[in-house]
Amino acid sequence: MKRIVLFSLVLSMALLPVFAQEKAAEKPADTGRVVAGDQLYSEIAVEDFETTVYTDKDMSFIKSGEQQAGLSIRDQFPAPIGNSKKYLGVKIFGKQGDALTITPPKPLAIEKFCKSISIWVYGKNFSGELSMFLKDADGKVHRLPVGKLNFLGWRKLSVTLTDSVAQEDKFLTQKRELQIMKFLYKPGNIGRLPQWNYFYMDDITATVREKYTDRQSDEW
Repeated sequence: MKRIVLFSLVLSMALLPVFAQEKAAEKPADTGRVVAGDQLYSEIAVEDFETTVYTDKDMSFIKSGEQQAGLSIRDQFPAPIGNSKKYLGVKIFGKQGDALTITPPKPLAIEKFCKSISIWVYGKNFSGELSMFLKDADGKVHRLPVGKLNFLGWRKLSVTLTDSVAQEDKFLTQKRELQIMKFLYKPGNIGRLPQWNYFYMDDITATVREKYTDRQSDEW
């Protein structure tokens, strides 16, 4: 029995370098190349509503009758994120067929490559729908549905950008950007009489990475 155990021990020690070589062969060689999946994305602030003043001058609305609307910066019960203290309050007295447009008083630009845009929204269980208008690097404006606001409380709503949104710089010296142009809210109530719809918006952020840079010279 002792001879068998000793033989097994000697055999395993002899095969150990072979196993080590096989494991080393399984590990792919480091080519130094960077693939898209390895790009690191980070979340940046686009609008936090802390210093920008929004007033009724920053809105317009299509109305089917004598409807009303209003904007106001508020400071009670902001979204449960970071150091948020202020947010935008929105109200519209309307019904299906009416539409409220909110145009930011300052440009909301995104210079890096953007994967998605997120907005914290406080819903009040109204069935209205919020959309965002985004101008891409080619100047084309896209209407992107953010979602229906038929929920209660703060919720982070995100929009993923597709390949139809042009972003990449065409030339090294020509830096191009995205810009959030405006937001659109359409009440969902279908009754004959209008009713007040309320919702609130806090931090607008973008998930971004650095744009690809062509470092290869064609002068050879």
